[in-house]
Amino acid sequence: MKKSETLVQFTFETDSEYWRNEFRRAKGKVADYLWNRFQWNHYPAMKIVPPFPLNVDIEVSSVCQIQCDHCFTQYMDIGENDLMPLDMYKKIVKECGERGLFTLKFSMRGEPLMHPDIVEMVQFAKDQGIKEVWINTNGGLLTETLAKGLLTAGVDWITVSFDGLGVMYESVRKPLKYEETLAKLKMLRRLRDELGVNTLLNVQTLWSAIKDDPEAYLNTMRPIVDRIAYNPDMNFKEYILVPDDTFVCPRLWQRMAITSRGNYLKCPSDFCMEEILGNVADYSVKQAWDVLMGRQRELHLSGQKKESVVCNKCHHGAMKKQVELDVDGEHRQDFSYDYKKDFAGSGLNRKD
Repeated sequence: MKKSETLVQFTFETDSEYWRNEFRRAKGKVADYLWNRFQWNHYPAMKIVPPFPLNVDIEVSSVCQIQCDHCFTQYMDIGENDLMPLDMYKKIVKECGERGLFTLKFSMRGEPLMHPDIVEMVQFAKDQGIKEVWINTNGGLLTETLAKGLLTAGVDWITVSFDGLGVMYESVRKPLKYEETLAKLKMLRRLRDELGVNTLLNVQTLWSAIKDDPEAYLNTMRPIVDRIAYNPDMNFKEYILVPDDTFVCPRLWQRMAITSRGNYLKCPSDFCMEEILGNVADYSVKQAWDVLMGRQRELHLSGQKKESVVCNKCHHGAMKKQVELDVDGEHRQDFSYDYKKDFAGSGLNRKD
């Protein structure tokens, strides 16, 4: 059982799969990877601020081509609907390379593959010395040409959000079709193996989308991908979280986010940009990390987290509850959100 920094993402990795995936991630950069993992896992608890973020979430697209049932964009105005200009992207990533950034993650509120320069962006990041380049995608725009371009450009990790199987998938990932996306995922694996590149392939799903038969999901995905992760559902339609006023977010010591218009956010969970810290036109990434993010760390450490409207309603900073699961021949003790009332989940799980 492996957990994320905020206790609420889990994987189905066996021990052998875990170490195989760790070896893949560390290949060609073992010392850097081990040091990065030490900082990621221990610096937040030790309250040590690394000289530069360990991870930058970069939103090259705040546009998405689908309307997922569970996604916050269906229930709120995120304030941007843009593609990041290539010159802005290169300015950010050049500094990140010079400062030794380990992970650049194409993610956040939109679909990265919407950007017409995404292959060039991946290649530029690798050319600048970024150790690990991630893409989080819904997979709907993958073609053989695009997939080959990303793989040969050197992308290190691709996560495809793939919630459930069959009609459950289609009830969440609207209007994508299950068989078409599954075929794209298989194509991605085939090309990865044919090209002999080191890219780690990961899928992630909502737990509610597989809870009735998780083994069926595992049996489908294990021959295709290296890693299978699952998350508890986040309810954006109605705020029913139980706040945890004592929570000190480890993300403030690990990562920061930059939107498609170059706005600095404390983390990707500021979906509506309610607390824009600054902009890349006015602050370098290093200045944003030291000064702008420094103020956020001070608020948390001084017990003033509640002054932040973003932190007050963040799922990661809410109370968690332990849940018992029997999956894949294993008894698991996982965590979920401690909602004030029952929340069945998204897609076909919604009672309405």
